[in-house]
Amino acid sequence: MLSKGQGNTMGTYGQLIRALDMDHRVEEAHKFWQTKIDTDLHSVPWQLCHLMISVYYRNNMLDDLVRLFKGLEAFDRKPRDKTIIRKVANAYEMLGLHQEKERVLEKYSNLFTEEGSIKKARRNSSEKKLKR
Repeated sequence: MLSKGQGNTMGTYGQLIRALDMDHRVEEAHKFWQTKIDTDLHSVPWQLCHLMISVYYRNNMLDDLVRLFKGLEAFDRKPRDKTIIRKVANAYEMLGLHQEKERVLEKYSNLFTEEGSIKKARRNSSEKKLKR
């Protein structure tokens, strides 16, 4: 899977998951996620979690998507992006879990408000200033 000299970093794991997804080998990506990454959800970067949520969503693996999100919530991990919440809410709806959908939308409603968008815009503008 990984070439010699290619470290076991989250970036490398993300590249491998993306490659497997693009090659329509989603089951392999899922198995890789479970064996290498799923055991440390408290320290996995949101970027990688978002990638796997998107892979699950695109491939209609909604039970796995919900299981991943619940695991992240168990560690009190708060998503930074409303697209994650939309995918999770849609997954709950497609699974017929309307109360869970409402719970998630209510819990993370701050991501959908203008204030939440302003905070993100401020963060992005301050990052741009630092790069200059």
